[in-house]
Amino acid sequence: MFGIYIHIPFCRTACHYCDFHFSTNTQTMGEMEAALVKELELRIQADQPDFNALQSIYFGGGTPSLFELSGLRGLLTRLLPHAPNCREVTLEANPEDVTEERLHAWLEMGINRLSIGLQSFDQKQLDWMNRQHSAEDATQAVQLAADAGFQHISADLIYGLPSRTVPFREEINRFVALPVDHLSAYILTVEDRTVLGNRVERGIQPIPEDGDVSSEYQILCQAMSAEGFEHYEVSNWAKPGGRAVHNQHYWSGLPYWGIGPGAHGFDGASRYANVANNPKYIKALTAATSALGLPREIETLSPTDRYNESLMTGLRTAKGIELIDFAKQFGLRPDVAEPEVWGRFLNQGLIAEIGAGRYRIPESRWVMADAIAAELFVA
Repeated sequence: MFGIYIHIPFCRTACHYCDFHFSTNTQTMGEMEAALVKELELRIQADQPDFNALQSIYFGGGTPSLFELSGLRGLLTRLLPHAPNCREVTLEANPEDVTEERLHAWLEMGINRLSIGLQSFDQKQLDWMNRQHSAEDATQAVQLAADAGFQHISADLIYGLPSRTVPFREEINRFVALPVDHLSAYILTVEDRTVLGNRVERGIQPIPEDGDVSSEYQILCQAMSAEGFEHYEVSNWAKPGGRAVHNQHYWSGLPYWGIGPGAHGFDGASRYANVANNPKYIKALTAATSALGLPREIETLSPTDRYNESLMTGLRTAKGIELIDFAKQFGLRPDVAEPEVWGRFLNQGLIAEIGAGRYRIPESRWVMADAIAAELFVA
């Protein structure tokens, strides 16, 4: 099984917290469309994939909903007719791009899941993040998508925001009232080379204390559970049948292609990242005659890298990790590799057995998941 991630590197404006690759210059959108199609075709020629194994396609960004309909359609017509088992085609969308015309066009071309970037229902916070939509726009976009026929709608929220004017519990109430079956909620992260990062570095932007952030996360966990959402990964909740197929490829260590500037891919042994520069990407694809030599960074993962990554991603899920699987795949188990740390975590309730040889981090401690996993890493 494998998935395909396609990066659409355009945005109308820059959100103050975002460090993903994008450009606000949309003049090259036509050239980018041709370059994306060409990279996809070169990858198909080089890899000769079994498209029966293609499970998911994900358009991320950037802002994929800003991309020309012809560009999205051109990419999908090269994939979907040959992929009878592709269960999920997701498009990230901003509320201001969601119209009845676009919704019906997206459905017609095979997109069956939307991930809508709501981020907050607090207008002050939306303005602070430099988002281009209002809270009312967000609500209307989700309702329009449901009315158009989208049965799988996910939305993003950010918690840990400073200076709230709307209580966080009220934001959650507004979210669960929408016709959505999935939530991805992320803590506000301060990244270098962003407006937020610059403000924090200059000391003019305070950020919430860890205790406040942890409190919001616990409120979110309790509220989503009460509303019938399954908390299946640290940052993700779903109603029955609403789990994200594509994201589970990442967490399970399955291969996926990365198409587009700044896109990342994984072949089972190596990870690569395409050049994160639109003009360089377009120039390289215009001249390319094969997938070999495309501008990208390649990192071959060592057995230790694979072990640590599997530990991290596994402990971030409700499914957890199975010790015998680690022994079979890596010849090593975390309880044997780090027995003192493992024993301490069991005694402290940071790790719990949920089945014969299967362990997970309890939901109440998931806010510490990355730190817990890191202490179990091997060198």
